[in-house]
Parts: sequence; C-alpha cells; structure tokens
Amino acid sequence: MRVCYLWLLVLSLAVSTGCANTPNPSGITVAAASSLQPLLDSIRSGFEKQTGVEIHITYSASGAVARQIEQGAPIDVFISAGDQYIDDLAKKLFLRQDSIITIGHGQLVIVRPLPEDDVTPSFAEAQRIAIANPEIAPYGTAARHLLQSAGLWDDIESHIVYAQSALQAFQFARAGEVDYAFVPLPLVHTFDTAVALVDPSALGLPTTSVMYTASITASTTDIEHAQAFVAYLSGPEAVAKLHEFGYNSVSEPR
Repeated sequence: MRVCYLWLLVLSLAVSTGCANTPNPSGITVAAASSLQPLLDSIRSGFEKQTGVEIHITYSASGAVARQIEQGAPIDVFISAGDQYIDDLAKKLFLRQDSIITIGHGQLVIVRPLPEDDVTPSFAEAQRIAIANPEIAPYGTAARHLLQSAGLWDDIESHIVYAQSALQAFQFARAGEVDYAFVPLPLVHTFDTAVALVDPSALGLPTTSVMYTASITASTTDIEHAQAFVAYLSGPEAVAKLHEFGYNSVSEPR
C-alpha cells in the first residue's frame, strides 16, 4: 500500500512539473511601462494576426512590474522604461540575459494644461507640478534629475505632485489638475490633448530621453512565442509604429 502511495506521489509530482513547463494555451503575458500603452495596444493585433498567438498586456510603473516579477507573477515578457529594473532583474536571474534588447527612446517633455482663458502661472509660481514617482518610474527619476541638475528641485519640491506612472502624470495635466507635468513626448503625440508643450530651454533645462528595454523572463512557460514577440518589437511593422507614436527606434541587443 505504501509503495502504491509513493508511486502515485511521484507520478503526481512529475505531472505537476510537466504542467509548469507547458505553454499557456491562451497566449503570452506582457507587462509593460504604462507610458507604452497606446503603442502596444496599437501593435498587438499585428502580432496576433501574424502568429495566431494572443497577447495579454498589463501596464504599470516599471518598478512595480519588476516587483511583481520578483514575487513570481506569471509574466513572459517585460518591457521597461529605462534599463535600471531590467539590469537589476537580470543580475538576480529573473530574466534571460540573452534576450535583453533596447527597442527605442521617448523624450521627456514639460506640458501645461490649456484652460479656456489660457492663463497658466509661470513655472516659478506653479503650485502643482506633476512627475511620475521617481522610486518606481524612470520618467519620474529623469524629471527629478533634470530639476536637481538645474538647481530648481529644492525650490519646487514642496509643490511636486507624485503620480504612480508617467501616464498618470500626463492625465493630471490633461484634466487641468496640475499647472505643469513632466511626461513622455509620445503621449503628447498620441492623444488629442488639451495641453501645450513648454520649451525646456526657457527653464534652463536640457532635453533628455528615456530608453525602453524588453526582455523575456526566466520563468516563462512559452519561450518560443515570447521570443517571437520580442523579435516582432524590432521588426518593420513595430518600428513603423514606434516612429508614428513619436519614439526614436533603436532595436539593438544589450
């Protein structure tokens, strides 16, 4: 009886292990920086038609996605703004090092709402300036660094409104909830916005951009389709979309 029980236990473990390495029949899961939502929502159908593989995409701040991967979330591909979180996860063996690729860059810009009377306080007089949370969002980190480098951070820090993502910072500006916001230029290109671009040179700020990096997770159960999607990101259809949405494409391995 004990031998039979042990045999069933071994069989159960073998089946369980086999299932863990079985591709998800419903497709692959991609977790991406929220600022990529308009772009990825646009290109997903092209990949699905080409491969017949469904893509499930979730969006959040890059740092939040990185934490989910470390906690074992079932994610096949991670597309991060910046390379900090990709590099950290790769060092901890949560990503496949040979799959890391830089797909493009998005410029960081300053916007202000366009109220009906077109009256906006000067940057120095602004009471609410939105940036993405620098602790989890690379666009927020870039914005803080710019302001610190220009010697403006200490003066305006008390007026900073921290958004959970670059997309949310942009939404604050569109809704007129802040006086200014530091956001990705592709978002400005994407939406019929009620915002205006502010010349950073008028504030003594240089232009800067944030790279986007993709990688396959070490825990993926569908390496074939994950590889196909990462390859698609550097293909002609995706590159054309990158340019259309205002990104500078790179498409090179790291």
